[in-house]
Amino acid sequence: MHVPPGWDAAAQHIHRHGFRRVLVLGAKDTGKSTFCRFLAETAAQSGRSTALLDTDVGQKLVGPPACVTMDDPQGLSLAFVGTTNPVLGWPRLVEGTRRLAQQTDADCLIVNTSGLLTGPGRSLKAAKIDALRPDLLIAVGEGQSLDAIAHDASVLPSLCVPASREARRKTDGERRMARREAFRQYFSQSGVLKLVSGVLTPSHVEAPLPARLLVGLSNEPNHDLGLGLLLNRIEGEILEVLSPIVEDGVLWVHPGLLILGEDFTEKHLPAGR
Repeated sequence: MHVPPGWDAAAQHIHRHGFRRVLVLGAKDTGKSTFCRFLAETAAQSGRSTALLDTDVGQKLVGPPACVTMDDPQGLSLAFVGTTNPVLGWPRLVEGTRRLAQQTDADCLIVNTSGLLTGPGRSLKAAKIDALRPDLLIAVGEGQSLDAIAHDASVLPSLCVPASREARRKTDGERRMARREAFRQYFSQSGVLKLVSGVLTPSHVEAPLPARLLVGLSNEPNHDLGLGLLLNRIEGEILEVLSPIVEDGVLWVHPGLLILGEDFTEKHLPAGR
């Protein structure tokens, strides 16, 4: 791991001042994810219990795409968003971020974000900041878009660290391929669940749902277990869902906005569906 001098200084600053919630911002391909993992590892080495919260629903640092995910001392947890597009998944993304941050008991929470910074990205970052209430912002790299977000949250202390010189620019095709592989790995040990259609959220009980629709599976209103792929709806009564989750724990099924092909390529449904 290439560690620019400014990265180590930032880690020491967090340790010295005891910051508990650190939100990391940055454009694509600046080494932001690597920096988040470096901060989490450094905090753990200093003896603090540490959680890594990944709010990037597309290029994941932790867990499967289309979710907010968190790795903390209790293990991996997630909040279903249902899309790899952060703007389309805005409400679930912000609420999932809030919920996972609230449920961890870790002493130090490091939060990774997407590289979407301008336009709706700026507003989304403001919503995440409001949901998280971090006590430190760290910008990886420089630029007017980062300055604008920092200005919006000027009441919070902030740092700027250099981008990694080893960060490689990825094409959109490489990003799609990474998501396909992440989905493929997630579903590699799956079985077919047979669930009654009554487990669907009320607005979808009678609605037609396409095959291979990505769905979230939960056992409590605010506790998602994992992901599934809707394979079939038998006579409107039984849902066949491909998932690594154990059937007995599923009480609710939340349809997403993403259809995954046999090779896990993505097709988005309209947001208003």
